Amino acid sequence: MKFLVLCLCVAVANAGLAPLITSNSRTVPDSWIIKVKDVKEIARIEKEIKKVLEEVRAAVPTVETYEQVLPGLALKIPARALKVVQGIEGIEYIHEDVIGTIYGSQSGATWGIDRIDSRTGTNGVYNYNDNAQGSGASFFIVDTGIRTTHQVFGGRASRVYGATDDHGHGTHCAGTAGGDVYGIARQANVYSVKVCNFWGSCPLSTVQAGLNAIVSQFGTGNGKGVVSMSLGFSKNSQMDTMVNDMLTKGYTVSVAAGNDNSNACNVSPANVPGCLTAGASTSSDSRAYFSNYGSCVDLFAPGYNIVSASYSSDTGSATMSGTSMACPHVTGAATVYLGSNPGSSPSAVHSAIVNAATNGVISDAQGSPNKLLYVAP
Repeated sequence: MKFLVLCLCVAVANAGLAPLITSNSRTVPDSWIIKVKDVKEIARIEKEIKKVLEEVRAAVPTVETYEQVLPGLALKIPARALKVVQGIEGIEYIHEDVIGTIYGSQSGATWGIDRIDSRTGTNGVYNYNDNAQGSGASFFIVDTGIRTTHQVFGGRASRVYGATDDHGHGTHCAGTAGGDVYGIARQANVYSVKVCNFWGSCPLSTVQAGLNAIVSQFGTGNGKGVVSMSLGFSKNSQMDTMVNDMLTKGYTVSVAAGNDNSNACNVSPANVPGCLTAGASTSSDSRAYFSNYGSCVDLFAPGYNIVSASYSSDTGSATMSGTSMACPHVTGAATVYLGSNPGSSPSAVHSAIVNAATNGVISDAQGSPNKLLYVAP
């Protein structure tokens, strides 16, 4: 599935007003993300927003406030009422709430984990170290949710934000990252952060809410866990800022390169240097035909015809393809590393995963680093 967001942003500013950044992408109607200059001013700005809207007799909305990731506010008001909000002191800019999407498609084994335990190819067996399965570490699937009751999670899965999976993409990704049978970090804590709906659409403001929920509940500091994002937008500075905020707060971030057979540097958050950006490979070690490529890709991982957990039942499985499927392989590997090396910084995890990769085996890498994910048994 190609990602749907084509975000060409234009800043519109008038004297004395905070810039309004508009987009020709798909947007959430009358929904806005407000970036503040100083996080300490959020409470004051929230009060002023409600005050000025009352003064112009506009409906006063529920205002969501966020202090951890892209500090600011999110609210829904008609565009005609926005100018009075733009005039409030302390607002850096206001951005339309754009929509991203997931990067996987369903098609009928688990060759992926078999491939990453070897430098040379598959042999029908997945070899792993019982003492290096991510015990004590955590990963967060920022996606369509997870069917936390699926048997492959063995009671290790729970929700941080949002409801259960009503699409299937998130459960599949979680199963690859850390489910029994299909996954890599089989002893890790599995957390669901639902930011995408049953159509696979992911409003930027909901991503912001989900990431803030992670930090609010789990705090900051190196080694907090791996944030897995098999979703994306056309290059978007707000999305990039959110991910950089997560990195700064000690969370490793793995992301999908995108499924447009184009330059991953034009995609957010795949273009963020501190992320582990995964392109998709096939069982024959070629770049998957849909996978994005280029210097912003860190490495490739299995992403074609991947079998993992299904959201339809507690025992079901599904087969999907996409860089969305490559990303959780990297997530699982990074989580295993954190389990064995607790307290590691995102940069240390990034270096460890990239340096351990198998070199020179991917055909048609299209200018990407020719590296394939490797997890030593």
